[in-house]
Amino acid sequence: MSGKKWVLLVAGSKDWENYQHQANVCGLYQIIKNHGIPDEQIVVMMYDDIACNHLNPQNGDIISVADTSNVYLGVPKDYTGEQVTPENFLAALQGDDSTGRKVIKSGANDNIYVYMTGLGNEGTFEFPHKSLYPGDFIGSINKMSEKQTFSKMVIFMTSSYSATMFQDLSSHVNVFALTACDKYIQSTSSDFDETRKVYLSDKFSSAWLKFIYTADFNTATFQKMVSDKQAKYIQENSGPCPCQFGNTEISHCHLSEFLQQ
Repeated sequence: MSGKKWVLLVAGSKDWENYQHQANVCGLYQIIKNHGIPDEQIVVMMYDDIACNHLNPQNGDIISVADTSNVYLGVPKDYTGEQVTPENFLAALQGDDSTGRKVIKSGANDNIYVYMTGLGNEGTFEFPHKSLYPGDFIGSINKMSEKQTFSKMVIFMTSSYSATMFQDLSSHVNVFALTACDKYIQSTSSDFDETRKVYLSDKFSSAWLKFIYTADFNTATFQKMVSDKQAKYIQENSGPCPCQFGNTEISHCHLSEFLQQ
């Protein structure tokens, strides 16, 4: 049975020096939108203080490692500024209308893709003013599984120590999580831009964005990005990263099952 594809994109940071996180989200949004996922099935959370920042030499412009055109154009402003919170993130994921804004209204036959980029500590993913804890995140996922509000879910998290967020993710909830770092490693910024004097991405997101920018979504799988020895990120990280959790069989699904209409 086929259902809808839902996408939740989260940049957890704010301020100019963290340009890379909103750039990652905007770049990924454009790729997914180009593959036909409509805005009503994409939820975007980002502080939105980069494009028009006084430090930006090109006002109203954000570029990505995969696309140096203005990837900020057309990006939905579903949750911005003080709305970018752990509480709104969990509510949006679970389809809770209490946010008063767009949420994921998924059903039993629907697939969900969640991408989170930002700062992290051991046991937290950081939002601008509050932390998201693994117990709250995994608890919400378990509730969604019990209520059968999705068929399959994929979560990509790129932040320092991100593996600490999914150590209790069960393989029985039909969720596959991939993290940029294990529980001892910090995320590494990449692709420094001399014009803006900021990093455009991190190693994990850079590899992911460049991979799907040219990938055939009908044949490429999530696992290919992890196992492909041509991927620069994998070549440079032959140790414990990236880390996989949950139902790893889902990693063999084609990208089209989650990211293409």
